[in-house]
Amino acid sequence: MIRIEYDGREDVRGGQQFVSGRGPHGDGWTRIHRIESHGFASSPVKGAKGLLLPSPADPEVAFVLGLESPGHRPADIPAGGIALYDAAGNVTKYVMGDGVTVDVAGSAYVIRKGGVSFTISADGVAIEGGQVTHNGKNIGDTHTHGGVLTGSASTSVPN
Repeated sequence: MIRIEYDGREDVRGGQQFVSGRGPHGDGWTRIHRIESHGFASSPVKGAKGLLLPSPADPEVAFVLGLESPGHRPADIPAGGIALYDAAGNVTKYVMGDGVTVDVAGSAYVIRKGGVSFTISADGVAIEGGQVTHNGKNIGDTHTHGGVLTGSASTSVPN
C-alpha cells in the first residue's frame, strides 16, 4: 500500500475512472483504476490523497481507493453521519446517523426526517407533512379556533 497524491489527470472510459498521481518518493503512477462505492461518483480535486494498491504479480496493475482533500474535509461530522462536499469544502448534504438529512445546496436549506420536510429559503419557511405544534397546541393547517364571529371580532386561541 502506498499513499498517493492525485495530480489532477483523469480519464473516464467504459464507466470507470482512471487517475494519475505521485507516491511519497516522487514515483509517478498513471491511468490507475480508481474504485468507488456503488451509487457514488466523484471527481477529486488536484492534491487529494488516496491509497494506491499495486499488484504484486503485475507492476502494470494498480488500484486507487479514496482520494480525499484534507484541506476541504468538513469538521464535526457526527458519528455515523455523512457529509457530501464540493471542491471548495462547501457541504451540500448531511445524512445523520438517525435518518435525518439536511440538503444545503442551491437556494434553500431542506431538513427531512421521515415524511416531514422543513424548508428555509428567501421566500420564507415551509413545512410539509406531520403536525405543527407550539407549546403542545396544534397550529398547523388543521387547527381550529373557538369564538369565531362574522365581522371584525377576534377569535379565541387555537384549540
